[in-house]
Amino acid sequence: MQFEFSSTDKEKFSLHDCFATSVELKDNRLIFKLPDGFFCSDYSNDWPNTGNAEVEFITDPMRGVSVNLFVDSDGQTIRKDFTLEQLVEKINAKEWELEFAYRYDGYEEILYKCWIWENPDRGSYECELWIGSKENVVFRWNSPGH
Repeated sequence: MQFEFSSTDKEKFSLHDCFATSVELKDNRLIFKLPDGFFCSDYSNDWPNTGNAEVEFITDPMRGVSVNLFVDSDGQTIRKDFTLEQLVEKINAKEWELEFAYRYDGYEEILYKCWIWENPDRGSYECELWIGSKENVVFRWNSPGH
């Protein structure tokens, strides 16, 4: 898909409260598709405030990507590990939607605190998405209303 705009200036974008409804994974490129857009400081204070969008991460094969879900089990919260491929498969099969919450930048890695939403009857799970990346993140989007 062609987008009107593209930027690597991570300071002017936020994925907070934005939903990825499909994902593309190829050649160490991880691309989350956000049909409702994301937040860009160039527009209004609404959240999200762009047209449809995507965000691309160039992943470092040595660092990889980790997906951790936190689920209740007999009154305790346990961590369940998933592979990136499992995450991509479940999102693309419409079994899950990924809602971004908070971003933390580390040395050659990015941590997103997220929510995984299953169908309405099954609820949501807290999720950590660790992305090993040395490269810039690329934000692509269309104008609001497109």
